[in-house]
Parts: sequence; C-alpha cells; structure tokens
Amino acid sequence: MGVGEPRNGAHLTVTDVATVTAFYAAVFEAVPVQRECLLDGRVLHAELVVDGHRLTVSEWSDCPGEPGGPDGPLPLAPADPHLLVQRALAAGATLETTPGGPPVGVVFRDPAGLRWAVPGP
Repeated sequence: MGVGEPRNGAHLTVTDVATVTAFYAAVFEAVPVQRECLLDGRVLHAELVVDGHRLTVSEWSDCPGEPGGPDGPLPLAPADPHLLVQRALAAGATLETTPGGPPVGVVFRDPAGLRWAVPGP
C-alpha cells in the first residue's frame, strides 16, 4: 500500500508511543512515515498513515489533563469491520459496552486507553 500524499488526521498523546504505534500497525495496517527517538531508544513522536490519513502520536508526560486525542471515540470506516475488531482484540484492545438501545457498532479501547468506534452491520 502506498502512502501517497496523506490528508491531515488526528494528533494523539500517549504514555508509550512505541507500544501504541505497534498496535496501530497490527490493527489498522498503519504505515510509519516518521519516527523521532531519544538517545535511550524511547520513541518520542511518530507519524503514521492510516487509510490515507496522517496520524501523529506523541509522548505525554507531566502535562496537565489526561493523555488522549479528540473527545469521544475516533471513528473508523474499515472495509471489513468484523476483521478489524478481531485484530484489535487479538492485539490487546478491550471492548467498551454502550448503554442504552441496540448497538450501532463497536467501541474499543487501544493500549493507551483511547476509544475507537467501528460501525456495525
């Protein structure tokens, strides 16, 4: 899959960039385009392309507030939602239950605790 000229996407802050970017590569088939590491090898900043969108992931530490991204779950529109959810669960994601009426999709949390929404049938 070529990355072409990706469109701007979300900027996420996490406590472990390497773990989260490995999760995104396994689950979302993210393609790394840039990575900034410290001398000890810890990944401080990474840019990925996911389905034509640039995703920036940065380390969060000692900042006010909580690590994260945009409010609410980040929406996904995969060609095969069931397969994506299976890959996410196999890579360590946890399902989130939605209160109320019938489910309209699946929401899961990645290893950083960020929420992702996948449409249902």
